[in-house]
Amino acid sequence: MSDAAWRRWAAGLGWLTAAAFLAGAALAIVATLTHPEEPEFPPDATFVDHLLTSFEHAQAVWLADLGSSLSFAVGFAAIAALGAVLRHVLGPDDPRGMVAVAAFMVAGAVGVAAQLIYIGGTEVATNPQYCDCGFLAEEIISRGMIHDVIGGIVVWMIDAFVVLFAVGLLAVASVASASGSVPARWVAFTRLLAIVGLAVVAWNRIAVPLLIQAGYDDVDYFLIGSLIVGVVAGILVPIWAAWLARSLRPTESATETPPAEPAP
Repeated sequence: MSDAAWRRWAAGLGWLTAAAFLAGAALAIVATLTHPEEPEFPPDATFVDHLLTSFEHAQAVWLADLGSSLSFAVGFAAIAALGAVLRHVLGPDDPRGMVAVAAFMVAGAVGVAAQLIYIGGTEVATNPQYCDCGFLAEEIISRGMIHDVIGGIVVWMIDAFVVLFAVGLLAVASVASASGSVPARWVAFTRLLAIVGLAVVAWNRIAVPLLIQAGYDDVDYFLIGSLIVGVVAGILVPIWAAWLARSLRPTESATETPPAEPAP
């Protein structure tokens, strides 16, 4: 395949990544804004009552939540493919390109799997149909525990995606810097995005537990983490991907048909 064809593939995957992450973030915002308000529970309300209400709220925003997860799954899949294509565009002979290929492919696969696990787990755990067998409380509590376990697994998988994606970004930036195929500012932004991603994981996995152990537990760290992740996923990644797509538009020299050799 010609250099122009590889560039078109890379640009297309870049635009797809940007659009998918933008759509995922937008639908996540819709789900958050349309989430029903927490009702005033009576003093004798039980844990089961709270769980039932949370399941009802999850069902109320299920379509937006589903759309957000599917959009991010498409974005993760595009990133998995982007690594291999970028290697051909930026430096097919540079061994560092193989690091980017492996990191992007594994990261993308982990990200897609995380979204599918979340979709399947949430759909079953919050299903409004319950067993009419006299064990409603036990079933609801079991569903709540399963939903929490699934949520914990998905969060760890997303953190794994971020770390692997950051490794791939640093490898891509190194290859791109050596080849000069993309603007130097994009290379710097790629390195910045990798550092920000690693910092987010360090904040969630190291800083927050230490702060809570130190007694600073009156802060909504979940909200802070969600806002940071929203900025990265909904703003920084789309900018990175769209900038890449614009930078990899086939040049005139790449699309120019080579002159035919004169007949002997």
